[in-house]
Amino acid sequence: MSFRTIAFGTALISSVRLIRLLAQFVAIPILARLLTPAEYGLVAIAMPFVLFSMMLADAGIGMSLVRTLDNNKLAWSTSFWLSTLLGLVLGLIMAGFGPVAAAVFNEPQLTPMLIALSFVVLAQSIHLIPAAHLQKNNRFKTIACVELFATFSGLGTAVYMAYHGYGAWALIGQQIVYFAVRLVTSFCLSGYRPALIFRWSHVIEHVRFGRNVLGNGLVNYFSRSFDNWVVGKALGATMLGFYSMAFLFARLPAQMVTGPLQYVVYGQLAKINHDPEALGRAFLLLTRLLAAIIFPAMGMVAAAHDPVFTALLSDKWAYAGVIFMLLAPACALQAVVAVGETILFALGRTQVQLRTSVEFACIWIMALIAFVTFGLTSAALTYCVVTILYQIRYLSIILPMLHLRFHHYLRALMTPLIATGLSIAAYVVMRQVFDLGQWGLIGTCGALSIMAAAVTIALRQQQLMQEIRELDLHISSQHVAQRDL
Repeated sequence: MSFRTIAFGTALISSVRLIRLLAQFVAIPILARLLTPAEYGLVAIAMPFVLFSMMLADAGIGMSLVRTLDNNKLAWSTSFWLSTLLGLVLGLIMAGFGPVAAAVFNEPQLTPMLIALSFVVLAQSIHLIPAAHLQKNNRFKTIACVELFATFSGLGTAVYMAYHGYGAWALIGQQIVYFAVRLVTSFCLSGYRPALIFRWSHVIEHVRFGRNVLGNGLVNYFSRSFDNWVVGKALGATMLGFYSMAFLFARLPAQMVTGPLQYVVYGQLAKINHDPEALGRAFLLLTRLLAAIIFPAMGMVAAAHDPVFTALLSDKWAYAGVIFMLLAPACALQAVVAVGETILFALGRTQVQLRTSVEFACIWIMALIAFVTFGLTSAALTYCVVTILYQIRYLSIILPMLHLRFHHYLRALMTPLIATGLSIAAYVVMRQVFDLGQWGLIGTCGALSIMAAAVTIALRQQQLMQEIRELDLHISSQHVAQRDL
């Protein structure tokens, strides 16, 4: 698989996520006019149960299988039946919890809703292994088509049911159709068919791998939920709204750039997991590319937070822009360093990722509790300081595994940081000298961001091309060797 294919796959998955967001953005106003706040509220109560059950069902087994050869039918089939069984059990537990949730929230409709949504948990579990098969074989076009078809099928179902008076069940129907369509199309297009075999000895390795992946996901889930609770409890719903909106924007690079790249490149890096030096070179290469894209974009939006947030969200959200400005350095660095998680997974060192996630979550929550009473600005600054300092700790763990030193990593970040700093300075000067207006400032912000990224890549073009060619050759040789096996 060439680096060009990796870039294309990343762009494709990013585009799918963007299209999904835009489709939901279009559908939400329609549904909001057809449904009442109470109907939305019912589904909002039910969905955390579903999301938590799905997180448990997605136990990381599929991610582990991406590191396994296709011809190991015992491992793939056993993992499929184990994943299916886990989804069935969790779905039944969630359905059984329906009457309890209905009694606790005094909403009788929750019982049939949770019973219906239990299908989603099972469908997700069955889908995991065919999806892993598609990912391992680099069939990202197929994955994109499946996701888009399922997304529009679900949204179409929701609008149709809401228009015909099904109320909250329109949103339930959206989830059921989305996961059902995704399951059927993935199975049909992946070509994967499980055999009727089950050998526990062939899945133990994947269970251990998945256990740590699941633990890592749970830690991140609870830490992000807990900080919302702390901010809301200490500062009130209004401040929590600003905090949540700022984080929504601050985490977009991780969701729209780093996440798709991790998904696409993981299977390729797993092929060279026996060669730490090669993984180290890949780590630095990916770091340079991510930093060249993310640092200028985040830096310029932070500098132009006032016109950007005012234009996109209205004047009442201006304070969220200030909080975003404080969060931006940490979230930008976090989105770049996050590729280290993919390296650790490729190495099979999931326990290290779990340990570092627990450490960061504990430090962040304790610091937040200590400083949140000083206000939302203090909470944002606390996150920025804690995150940046912990990235140093994280890198001190992962870099030695890859035979790298800290100055190697700093050199990879230096050019994007300098280009971003110069772009911010240019923006500040232009804002003071010229009367550009709101949209003029936004246009200037975008132009300087693109220019900084282009200059960063141009200055390192020869080095980047050489590293890309070396990585291509190394991955290709390993692919041939594994195929011959």
